[in-house]
Amino acid sequence: MNPTILLTKNVLKSSNFFTALVCGKARHNLRNACTKVPTLKMNNGCEMPALGLGTWGATEDYKWIEKLDTSKAPATGRTKPEEMVDAMKCAFDIGYRHVDTAFLYKNEKQIGQAIKAKIEDKTLKREDVFLVTKLWNNFHDPKDVRCACEKSLENLCLSYIDLYLMHTPMGVKRTDDLYDFAPVDKDCKPLFTDTDYVCTWQAMEKLVEDCLCKSIGICNFNLKQLKRLIKKAKIVPQVLQMECHPYLTQKELCAYCKCENIIITAYSPLGSPSRPWAEIAKKHKKTPAQVLIRYPIELGYSTIPQSGKSVEFMKQNFDAINFKLCPEDVECLDKLNADMRFFKFSGAAGHPHHPFETKK
Repeated sequence: MNPTILLTKNVLKSSNFFTALVCGKARHNLRNACTKVPTLKMNNGCEMPALGLGTWGATEDYKWIEKLDTSKAPATGRTKPEEMVDAMKCAFDIGYRHVDTAFLYKNEKQIGQAIKAKIEDKTLKREDVFLVTKLWNNFHDPKDVRCACEKSLENLCLSYIDLYLMHTPMGVKRTDDLYDFAPVDKDCKPLFTDTDYVCTWQAMEKLVEDCLCKSIGICNFNLKQLKRLIKKAKIVPQVLQMECHPYLTQKELCAYCKCENIIITAYSPLGSPSRPWAEIAKKHKKTPAQVLIRYPIELGYSTIPQSGKSVEFMKQNFDAINFKLCPEDVECLDKLNADMRFFKFSGAAGHPHHPFETKK
């Protein structure tokens, strides 16, 4: 299947979960929220849950990343604000504590509302939640970094962010509209900037000093970019978030991160089209999705799968913490690597800091 078609189908499929939840189409029994999720210790001593909830998926989100036509996307796949609030409350009841969002997703306010409601009803304490959000490309100018962080904090109604990530190494021009994620000129050409991501990172380091963030990290960097960043950084990134699944294992990059004590967070763990892992799932009496979610956890990474189209899928994803793959299973999945990337950031083709247009 064409990766672009697959990406579109996966996004719409996962966002259908929210519609099913609010319309009452999904019946569910919430699991005991005390289920223990394994944690990973970052290089600054802070810990993060190995399994989190990815919240990317509204049909408009991905047009800023890939050159896809969203005009024919069904309205039922769109995530409404009230659906996100209810979905997050459900996720917390199931046991999720690691939540991954971004300024790009335009759902920070709703996630913040859900966190606030759970704190007010004494279901959660602030320290129970590991909240991840991200700096988008239009705030890469060092003088804009703090503004972006403070806007996310305002949206989330929080006093600090647990983990703040640079969403990509690619800067774009900031306009008067903070939500103009991919500005273009009069000829519809992207308004890229050559802002050095190292300078952006140095501004993010100041956020830690000022206690706006506990930890900072990066997303979608290649190996060469990561090595260059570390050479100039005061704070070594705590996390690298990247696409990772059996068809894109990125072993060289992962090995380097291990040497530098950088935690990997795998996004799109369910992004592969075929299911050669079905026998593994059968052996463990689990679903293929649970095998794919467990795979990065066995490798020592964290992962943030989206929920699918039903609360039952959310529960099944969470149950991936309740079994283990044997070394032979991991080896089998490792051998599937084909360097097949589904998130190519084609919407930023030609950017001077594009991470995936060259091999390294």
